[in-house]
Amino acid sequence: MAFDKNNIPIDTDERIDTIPGTDFSLIQKIDGTAFSIDTLLLADFVDFPTNLLNIADLGSGSGILAFLMKYRNEKSAVTGFEIQKEFYELACRNIQMNPQFSSVYFENTDVRDIPSRVLPESFDLVVSNPPYFPANSGRIPEKPGRAIARHELNGKLKDFVEAAAYMLPYGGRFCVVIPSIRFYEIDKYLKAADFGIKRLRFVIPKEGEKSHLVLIEADKFYSGKHESMPDITIHHADGSYGEELKEIFSVGLKRVKRFSNV
Repeated sequence: MAFDKNNIPIDTDERIDTIPGTDFSLIQKIDGTAFSIDTLLLADFVDFPTNLLNIADLGSGSGILAFLMKYRNEKSAVTGFEIQKEFYELACRNIQMNPQFSSVYFENTDVRDIPSRVLPESFDLVVSNPPYFPANSGRIPEKPGRAIARHELNGKLKDFVEAAAYMLPYGGRFCVVIPSIRFYEIDKYLKAADFGIKRLRFVIPKEGEKSHLVLIEADKFYSGKHESMPDITIHHADGSYGEELKEIFSVGLKRVKRFSNV
């Protein structure tokens, strides 16, 4: 076992990554559960009005999305909820490694147990990068941590939506990234939980290909029309990053947003 400069233990299956678009680093697993571009895109997608102070991250893993929320909105208090004890403990070590961030917390909690652990309507914003695949679809990874992160082995997409609905008051925001093929499924769950989609943005993996991800902002009891934002292209045809990714990497996640309804 190694240690970082602040004497934080780093296991042999971990590494320290500098987070693109920011000035901080986090401990990440090297088993396929480290953060990916979809997490950065979701963090960049979120809008922050001045009254948005209490943020929850459902399925927080190593804590990357929770830290990105705090990085983008310094006045907020952020709580991550993670079912896997190993990743909960990793997130806690990431707090130790980043003492410059105050008011970031993590709880070792199943999203399905949120009503027994959290007061209703106690958050202004809920974010989530939930497991993308149903339990019975595709090949389940052999490593339990990766399997639970990618497949709905502990909580389904519907459970994440219902937890967010419980945690948010009238007008509260739920921002989530999911595979595009599950858009109509989550739309059904959102409507059943009294959410209305306010903003929508599709992600294209490579120029000329179909969307593989969608970024959604759903507001509690919103009944207006949604804003369909321009698609994000991750890679150009030649393999280089698209313009917005280049901007995130070069200017950072705190840049002035070009698209916003705030």
